[in-house]
Amino acid sequence: MSVESIRLSVLWNRLIATVDEAANGLVRSCYSPNVREYHDYCVGVFDRKGRLLGHSTHTTSGFIGVITPLVQDLIRIFSGAMNPGDVYITNDPWMATGHLLDVTLARPLFHRGALVGFAVCVVHHSDIGGRMSDIESRDVYEEGIQIPPLKYLDAGKENDGVVQLLLRNVRTPHKVNGDLHAQRSALHICERSLGKILDDYPGETIEGIADRIIARSEESMRSAIRSIPAGTYRSSLVLPPIGRHPHPIPLVLAIEVGQDRIRLDFTGSSPEIAAAVNSPINYAKGYAYYALKQLLDPHIPNNDGCIASFEFFAPPGSVLNCTRPAPTWGRSVVSHYLPEMVFDALSGVLADRVIAVCGSAPASSVVCRGRRYDGQDFLALQSDKGGYGASANIDGKDCLCYPHNVANIPIEITENDSAVVYLRKELLCDSGGPGRRRGGLGQVVEFKVAEGSIAPIGDVILVARGSPRGEDSLCPVNGILGGKSGRGTSLELNGNPLAHGSTSRLKSGDRVRLELPGGGGYGDPRERESERVIADVRDGRVSIEAARTDYGVTIDPEALTHHLAEA
Repeated sequence: MSVESIRLSVLWNRLIATVDEAANGLVRSCYSPNVREYHDYCVGVFDRKGRLLGHSTHTTSGFIGVITPLVQDLIRIFSGAMNPGDVYITNDPWMATGHLLDVTLARPLFHRGALVGFAVCVVHHSDIGGRMSDIESRDVYEEGIQIPPLKYLDAGKENDGVVQLLLRNVRTPHKVNGDLHAQRSALHICERSLGKILDDYPGETIEGIADRIIARSEESMRSAIRSIPAGTYRSSLVLPPIGRHPHPIPLVLAIEVGQDRIRLDFTGSSPEIAAAVNSPINYAKGYAYYALKQLLDPHIPNNDGCIASFEFFAPPGSVLNCTRPAPTWGRSVVSHYLPEMVFDALSGVLADRVIAVCGSAPASSVVCRGRRYDGQDFLALQSDKGGYGASANIDGKDCLCYPHNVANIPIEITENDSAVVYLRKELLCDSGGPGRRRGGLGQVVEFKVAEGSIAPIGDVILVARGSPRGEDSLCPVNGILGGKSGRGTSLELNGNPLAHGSTSRLKSGDRVRLELPGGGGYGDPRERESERVIADVRDGRVSIEAARTDYGVTIDPEALTHHLAEA
């Protein structure tokens, strides 16, 4: 390795350490579990042209295709009046990350009086006003307060009008304001650390570092693309009706692989629909690019060079390129299907790299709002995960998030923040799709609204978004190359089915049950080693009956009971 390569590696790693340090500061100082536990955020640093150089390791994965055009739009808007200490704010779904709950703060970075780059911090806030999180909104105006690109800090001084307008329109102003201050801290860390890098390497400029990082990353990706036979690869899905939209929702993909470029074309996909699941193009692009990055060149840290060889097209006015004022709150309900479409299209040429469908796509969540017995308003998010799809070499992981890459919110946090009590949270036996490699297990979650001395005052508003997928769904959790589908899906209120994405008013003692499916299997289940099947039965992941019917392995219940007793 040359001296230049070593020097670039050191600089590159320091840039990544910069955004990770900022992200750690954000998590430690924020107020909301959305950041502290769920990790629904992003921190990035850019050069003066708005090219992404470093992206926080912990992040929501689809932001790779979103934040560069966002920063470049902000540069265009504010380029004539940038000062040290400025911070810009927006949550515009079409400019930023696709829905109003994600609030972006961006800061021009100065070193010794000169503009050297930009930092951005995106956080999914606990509330942004409006109807609260649901798919029933008819347009974006119902979904909360819209923040056009504004100066949040002007030369370090807070714009009180912007702050008061925002906080007056949200239900949890103390959490929203606390998270905004945590975002400001993250941006300050980026500026301080970037300045330290430039002090330590006085011959370097951020543009010079950017040119080398982006060029090497782009060439690495182009080399990976050249390993795929040129041609057009296709995939399609039909999603079940959602909310007020009574018809199935088709998604159609053609991947055009050239010599060293890839074009994703979603012509033929559904027009935008009446439910709040439409996606602005940048958000859809992010999840499609994320899947290609995983498949082709997963080890290079995210930067603009990694995606420079990709193109994305979805017809304007479609569900993957919706136009204002379409409702977009649940844009993940559609866009989270894009990685599996990319995997499906390329499975014939990259069979050893793809995974089967995950039971956690799209994201499932429960949002509760109300007032506790002590008079404190609450708004709590709980997101539970289905099983991971299996791959060529390993079984899928249980209850692991994909593709949005967020973490688990412990139920103790939700109970402490709200007026719900969890009764059950356990793995769902037989939910993993059978295969030579088995899909990860899904789970069953059950909770109730608190009763007695800890009961809430009045009603609790519930927005529950379970999984629309299952064995009988238009869009099952498919296995791959002979693997079978993941199993299990339901959403119930007091034992009665509840519509996906619906809003309900709960009383003290009401019970909600959520069942998340397992991931799809990989390969013929009859090729699975019998000792693995026996181990799955012993661990409670597969029943004796499923071992016989799915895998062809007959197990004596008495012998198994005797073995477990001895263990």
